[in-house]
Amino acid sequence: MLWLCLNFPDLPINIFSIDKEIEKPMMVVESSNTVIAINKPCWSLGIKNGMSLSAAYALSNLVEVKHRNKSQEVKKLEEIAISLFRYSSQISINLPSSILIEIGASIKLFRNTQGLKNQIKKTIIELGLNAQTAISPTPLSAIWLASQQTETTILTIDDLPQHIYSLPISAVESKNISGIHPSDVGIKTIGELVHVPRSAVTQRWGPHILDQLDRALGKKPDPYPLFVLPHRFNTKISLNLPASSVTELLFGIHRIIQNMTNYLQVKQRGVIRFELTITNEENFTHNFNFKLSVPSRDPKHLTNLIQERLNRETIPSRIESIQLKSIQELPITPSSYSLIPQSERIESSRGHLIDQLQARVGEKAVYGITVYADHRPEKSWRATIPGEQHQHTPSTRRPSWLLRTPKALISIFDIPQLRGPLTILNGPERIETGWWDEKDVKRDYFLALTQDQSQVWIYKDKKKQQWFLHGIFS
Repeated sequence: MLWLCLNFPDLPINIFSIDKEIEKPMMVVESSNTVIAINKPCWSLGIKNGMSLSAAYALSNLVEVKHRNKSQEVKKLEEIAISLFRYSSQISINLPSSILIEIGASIKLFRNTQGLKNQIKKTIIELGLNAQTAISPTPLSAIWLASQQTETTILTIDDLPQHIYSLPISAVESKNISGIHPSDVGIKTIGELVHVPRSAVTQRWGPHILDQLDRALGKKPDPYPLFVLPHRFNTKISLNLPASSVTELLFGIHRIIQNMTNYLQVKQRGVIRFELTITNEENFTHNFNFKLSVPSRDPKHLTNLIQERLNRETIPSRIESIQLKSIQELPITPSSYSLIPQSERIESSRGHLIDQLQARVGEKAVYGITVYADHRPEKSWRATIPGEQHQHTPSTRRPSWLLRTPKALISIFDIPQLRGPLTILNGPERIETGWWDEKDVKRDYFLALTQDQSQVWIYKDKKKQQWFLHGIFS
């Protein structure tokens, strides 16, 4: 096995930095009011990690302070882990700021170790993050190497000692049962600790340190719990600055949509129903429900749907957070790239058009039609869900354009007139039905030709002895 460790030292500041274009100095502090993360504008003011909050304020009182949110950091690591499932199914989150991914089985697919490493780093950069990486045959050694910013690649266990022994002793976690750290007695590197008798190490610092050394060097098994994909996508992000318009929301919407599509890609599913929730600074929430005609995991399409919907809605001002939740997901088979993959692409394009129209004008304003078992033309169709497939029964030649209300025609010597006398081409077709709902009809339908050679559908009401125009052929 071969493990790649991704270490995110800037994770506390990254979960608050949604918009890269924000130039305002920002820092994250622990509960002890100690600075643990800063952005570049803050660094340029001379503020450093480890400073007290009061010392940072002494340098600048314009710095925005965020308090560390460990639960949000865990969620961020989970989002990153979901994006990495395209490279391996064995992924483990190592708190507080690392992710382990087993890449040994994936190297051949990406040609070589360096190519796979570059692809993974590219994915991390697309997420707006920076990571320190290391590759090693054991998980713990990869974690140690990544935390020391070594960018080392070790392919065999036999090569581990020469790289691990030079690491500082601070990489090893000490429970410090004696109150004395190994560095207090002059041990500066892991190699120096290895040469101390094991009994002395156990007596002074307990078995925990030796256990770490054995796991890191491959002398003992080093299992890590694997990350399991959630049953449904449900993520919330906080905006760097309150937003009051759709334009200001778009960056955050794009980011959270990208997270959801990464999740759907891994599960080979598409979302067909999802919910967007926006919350303002007064904790007032506004929910938007979306129902698609065909399942999708296209980030551009989903982002456009949300934008179209929000453009026609009144949204609350000063929005601080966005939450996206999938309600219903359906399996999607991988796209076919054969010589004739047209049917799938046409169906997908048709579904995207329906979804966009519904987002723009409302779900109730867009519908499909299907035939209905009734001989009366005006009652022989029903509105249906757009894109829904139905069994169409063959019928006689009739126009698809029916007048909402049949138009009465004048007649001369029983010859119907419409911009002149009409020429009967075909008919009659007798329709006599509807007695059960007290809307019975008795009509003779004809195909007729106007003076300008247009074909129309007319009928003679046998009860009223009057002619009517009911349909027009294209």
